[in-house]
Amino acid sequence: MKSESQSNEAFHALLKEFLKTAYLLTFKKGSFSVSDFASSLKRTRDEGLALLSVLKSLHMIKSVTDPPEHYSITEGGKNNLKIVLTGGVFDIVHLGHLKTLNEAKSHGDLLFVVVASDKTVKLNKGRPPLNSQVNRIELLSHVDIVDVVREGTPDPNKFLDIVVTVKPDVIVLGYDQSLSETKLSKLLSDYGLENIEILKLEARIPNEKSSLKIKNLDEHSFE
Repeated sequence: MKSESQSNEAFHALLKEFLKTAYLLTFKKGSFSVSDFASSLKRTRDEGLALLSVLKSLHMIKSVTDPPEHYSITEGGKNNLKIVLTGGVFDIVHLGHLKTLNEAKSHGDLLFVVVASDKTVKLNKGRPPLNSQVNRIELLSHVDIVDVVREGTPDPNKFLDIVVTVKPDVIVLGYDQSLSETKLSKLLSDYGLENIEILKLEARIPNEKSSLKIKNLDEHSFE
């Protein structure tokens, strides 16, 4: 028999899953229907409606009138979730990327990943990426631990716009990213974005780098 504390933990774990679904639907669509919610959770419509009633009674979602019979998450609902934002090139997705993404996800409930533009890659690395931004986004969208993939802007003056949109609780920097915590903190402050935790990850698999793999491809290529 489960103890009361175990039952409470199970309830809060389920509640968080329902909130994550409500958040993602709101973020992606602006609002959502009962059918949207139920389908995302693989529940019947009646089950979805019952769950939404519970979330509404807790003031974690609200009804919207346009379109009718739709819902969206409230600020109170959002405050029960911890949003993590990270970014990178992800030109050749390898084990090092998956380790980094897993570690980033461990710091919150939802993981947003920003994929650098082709122009940004060429500017920073002196070469175009092997895979286009469109293809890199498509690939990452199939990684289970990633909740949302967004395209990075090619405009270096607007790279924080995504932070303004997402309003993450945590920003995770990869071990090989040149941007330091101190510089990013200053940039966020200039944008009026306070209280965002910044974490710099350490290399888990030092030799797992896209640049090394591309070099190996070049060295082993056949005419």
